Amino acid sequence: FTAASTIKIPIMVSVFKELSEPTPQAAAELMELMIEQSKNDPADLLMETYLSPTLGPLIVTDVMQEIGLENTFLAGHFYIGAPLLERFITPANSRTDYSTDPDTYNQTTTADMGMLLEDIYQCAQNGGGTFGALLPDEISQNECQTMITYLTRNKIAVLLQAGLPDGTRFGHKHGWITEADGLMHAIFDVGVVYSPGGDYIICVAMYHPVQLIFDSANLLTANISTAVYNYFNITN
Repeated sequence: FTAASTIKIPIMVSVFKELSEPTPQAAAELMELMIEQSKNDPADLLMETYLSPTLGPLIVTDVMQEIGLENTFLAGHFYIGAPLLERFITPANSRTDYSTDPDTYNQTTTADMGMLLEDIYQCAQNGGGTFGALLPDEISQNECQTMITYLTRNKIAVLLQAGLPDGTRFGHKHGWITEADGLMHAIFDVGVVYSPGGDYIICVAMYHPVQLIFDSANLLTANISTAVYNYFNITN
């Protein structure tokens, strides 16, 4: 799938990997704008400042591959006219049985995003998981808790969040874009739900080759979110 703004989670992880604690105030402010308000310019500036002046997207991709996410990549910056730095072939976009016409600049899968969120969650909870095993000296439990905080401040009241009871702690990143034909074809929403019956990761991606109608996709995503929440929180 086209990752759209969900690719900002890998950017966040990659930047934290390079930062020393405490997090510089300038980086924290850019992170807030990128995650909480889904701004693109701060995402570019974070990569240019803390990863590489020109090759930041490829560093993000390298980090994702380092932790085992082989279908997730960022091949260019967000700004209009940004060059495609590399063309990536992945197991997911090599499939011939199904196509979602993914963007050549940024791609991921629900499985990859789910695993990445689980990595952040486990690291935030106890310093464990993939980050604890592979990046113990580069991403701390405190930094993972900060990542979760940023994600919980992304409040949009639609998609997955719309299907959760009021007051549910929910950290997520959503993404959708208008394509060159002026229509929307894909929506992505991925997150961590903290519920009385158990915490869980949920990732929903939708694609339509002609046009994805937001109201219909929003309702379906919210209903899926409600169903999963109820599964973990069965009441008599």
